[in-house]
Amino acid sequence: MDIMAISASGMQHDLLRMETISQNLANVRTPGYKKQIAVGAPFAQQVDAAMAQPANERAPVLLTIDPSAATLRYTGNVQDAAIEGSEFFEVAGPNGVAFTRQSGFHTDARGRLVGAQGWPVMGRGGEITLTGAYVIDANGDVRQGDQVVGRLNLTRFENPADLIPLGGGLYRQGAAKVVDGGASAKIRLGYEENSNVNSAQEMVRLTETVRHFESLQKIIQGYDDSLEKTIRKLGEF
Repeated sequence: MDIMAISASGMQHDLLRMETISQNLANVRTPGYKKQIAVGAPFAQQVDAAMAQPANERAPVLLTIDPSAATLRYTGNVQDAAIEGSEFFEVAGPNGVAFTRQSGFHTDARGRLVGAQGWPVMGRGGEITLTGAYVIDANGDVRQGDQVVGRLNLTRFENPADLIPLGGGLYRQGAAKVVDGGASAKIRLGYEENSNVNSAQEMVRLTETVRHFESLQKIIQGYDDSLEKTIRKLGEF
């Protein structure tokens, strides 16, 4: 069993956890943001794996998100629209389709409905083009006067935790599987979804991670001291 390798692996996991915590705290006020979580195997499993296989074949730490819905905040702004449900808005980014819980809807110079990042918001028939003021109904219909010009394409995932964060509340599909049909989301116009990051919980995670890192550091130092004493004793013979 390679104690040094196990400790080093644990410290690398702690560093990744620190990165996710810093990302979460930086986005605590980002609308629609889903907190990131670094997921690794339990320590007992890591020990068993270290005894059974080389260090370069051990299971990596995975980065997932917490897709749980957050509270909604009333803004009164018709450009804001929050989803009541687990679905995501679909937008067409420069590198392909992305998904978000943010809105900040407005029209660009070409009359397309775009989101907070300026990327076209996708309807069920493609991009939604408008010629003036619009209203979004609870079922996702985009209306101008009495005419429905499109319906927002809301996407639901079987395993949304596998979405890949792109930053700023945007996500790539990754290994997440789309659920066909059965969308039950309701649109709340004039609301936006808060981040689901709890700053107090993140500070607790930060403290736990730092202490865990320090404990592993002491293990390595103790093992190194023990090895040094052993070598010194052997040199006396």
